[in-house]
Amino acid sequence: MDFKDSMKRIILCILVIFHIPAIANATVIEFNGDGSVTTYAARDYLAESRHQRKKPRVSKTSFVKEPKGNFGGFIQAAAQRYDVDQRIISAVIETESRYEKDAVSPKGARGLMQIMPATAALYGDIDLFDPEQNIDIGTRYLKYLIDKYEGDLSMATAAYNAGEGVIEKYGGIPPYPETINYVRKILFLLNVGD
Repeated sequence: MDFKDSMKRIILCILVIFHIPAIANATVIEFNGDGSVTTYAARDYLAESRHQRKKPRVSKTSFVKEPKGNFGGFIQAAAQRYDVDQRIISAVIETESRYEKDAVSPKGARGLMQIMPATAALYGDIDLFDPEQNIDIGTRYLKYLIDKYEGDLSMATAAYNAGEGVIEKYGGIPPYPETINYVRKILFLLNVGD
């Protein structure tokens, strides 16, 4: 028995001894490159495959189409300004608004990247229906999330969708079907793989 196996057994013994229901009922959600989702029970949380998990990377060939409308220049400028792959920006726009610059969600998110007014207020006086400003602020916020979650695109986009507070509350991607499907769609559009 090596050190890793010993640690797994010790942690599992601690869980059994203290019988922590929140941890015992936890689910780990893993997004695969083909758009599928794998879930693990808490007992499998320390499985070997969990420790070998790689951060997703965007493949050279993605399913993201050319930007609709005249937004390509704004996307390219924001991508360069904030060092975010423009295909990620396009995937978020496609998933959020389908390139409808006047889109408003039931919760009040606005514009191409569906930014909440409270989020926009952090960056100054922004016209969320102005495509250039919307893409700039959305990309800036997306870059902040990508950096915060150390390049983990699944976590960053889940936080973009559900909010950072929800990610903190669940210690990862929340078990909300909307957020799970949101992340799955973005990863599918980007054709994320090993």
